[in-house]
Amino acid sequence: MKQKEDKETYMDNHDIEKRQSIEYIIKNTDMFLDADYDRLASHIEGHRYFLGKDLSMPITWDEATYSWMSNIYQPISQVMENWATLLSFPGRRKADLFFEICEHQYFLSLQQQKEVNMYNAALDYDVLFGRTIGKIIAKILSSNNAA
Repeated sequence: MKQKEDKETYMDNHDIEKRQSIEYIIKNTDMFLDADYDRLASHIEGHRYFLGKDLSMPITWDEATYSWMSNIYQPISQVMENWATLLSFPGRRKADLFFEICEHQYFLSLQQQKEVNMYNAALDYDVLFGRTIGKIIAKILSSNNAA
């Protein structure tokens, strides 16, 4: 009986940590809204899984959130601020672009069988899917970056 209570307490604490951290991200970034809660939870949970797998150890939700903020959110949000990305997708929500660039970076890394950095993934995404002058700028930047 004690083991079941401990497990329930752990699950309650985990759910509280999860909710608090995602609410913090939504409140303290200019990118996400309450509607992004489930996508954020899924994204951080996936990051937690791969981080634990890479490190061969269990990762707490707080550790995963901190790592996700440092290694995923901040680099991508910085890259998204470049004017090629902003001009490539006029009127698009930043959060939608964020998740799309994350996914693009993941599949690009699989395709190239090596880790593709966020800057190159964002430029590639801009070139492939962007519109207007931003797409042209991204093409120029990506060709300069390849040289």
